[in-house]
Amino acid sequence: MSYAIEMPIPETADDFARITGRFKESTHYRPPLLFAIGSQVTTSSGLLASARFPVVNGPSQNTGTAAILMNILGIEPHGAQTVRITDELLTEALRYFEPFSEDGKRHLNLDALRAARRRIPESPSIVTFIFDDIDPQGVENSTLKLYGMSNRLFRPNTLNLTKIFTKLPNVAWVNDRPIDEEGIDEALMNAAFGDGSFAPYMVDKFPLYIHRINSVKMGVRITDQHKVRLGAYLGEGTTLMPGASYVNFNAGTDGASMVEGRISSAAFIGKGTDVGGGASMLGTLSGGNNRPISTGRNCLLEANCVLGIPLGDACIVAADTAILSSSIVHVTLAGHPAYGRFVKGVGLAGVNGVTFRRNDKEGHIEMVRTARNEEFARKLEDGEPILNADLHRNH
Repeated sequence: MSYAIEMPIPETADDFARITGRFKESTHYRPPLLFAIGSQVTTSSGLLASARFPVVNGPSQNTGTAAILMNILGIEPHGAQTVRITDELLTEALRYFEPFSEDGKRHLNLDALRAARRRIPESPSIVTFIFDDIDPQGVENSTLKLYGMSNRLFRPNTLNLTKIFTKLPNVAWVNDRPIDEEGIDEALMNAAFGDGSFAPYMVDKFPLYIHRINSVKMGVRITDQHKVRLGAYLGEGTTLMPGASYVNFNAGTDGASMVEGRISSAAFIGKGTDVGGGASMLGTLSGGNNRPISTGRNCLLEANCVLGIPLGDACIVAADTAILSSSIVHVTLAGHPAYGRFVKGVGLAGVNGVTFRRNDKEGHIEMVRTARNEEFARKLEDGEPILNADLHRNH
């Protein structure tokens, strides 16, 4: 075994802290952005399609574990690196965690190392480290970034996901098992002339949130597994109803929210916000939009509306109303700098406590302040969401 720094085997927790502290003071260590022990997910023909990371460590989390693994595995503190861990390496790593094996506490990384060792006869496990927020480099570190967001370690639009689609293959998924092109041909043949069937849940580059994240632990309800991709950030108390609801990767909710509409990539809604049936928030993946769309707290997006500008707190977009950057809006809110004028939606971005609705008599969109806006704002001051709190207590 070759180490960057010689480390004696600790006998106590204090020894562990002292030994890892010495390594952290060396040039061989830098706190990782993310690191995790996991396994590769391959198709039957060996195509690497994803990775599973049951325990994900973010900035400043479990740095002693990071130090031990970096030293034993020869991880250099830069970029993004994935190393396969053999039985020999796992045995050596576990020796350093002996002081914690019988302390009566739950140590998730230690559990992961033990589980990885049990898996060795079948196939090697991996450790992935990300030190620099560079473009995704491969399947493992791309997937780890998605896990990082879904574990609420990073909010949407804070991690570099440039060209992540080029790093993950397009495969069919049966439950959480990927099937590549060759496997699909074989499955279709077996379905036609054998006793089997082929019924994939989807064809995509991304696994599903509900297959990879402990949704109960996160305090969320997802009533249809297909409604959330891995990489979505769901705040505690979020409920996704069946039907038109959907949350893409690099998007999500900041807290308790009811979602019956679509939250596209890069879009983010504030605590206590209700996204009504068929409502849609524009994303940044296509269509030329490069400005992330968001709402503040205690907002209401009514049925079938479209939101294409960021909003502040206590706002409402009325049913069937599309408020886009290019929308022409009549400002009828007294005291607003644009009062009485028609302005483009982009000039109203971030406004608080207003309703956007279509004037049924004149046909144009107008921005007003209603009694409901004032009610939503009062609740916000009192720390109360506009949602039924009991319905969104998901623990």
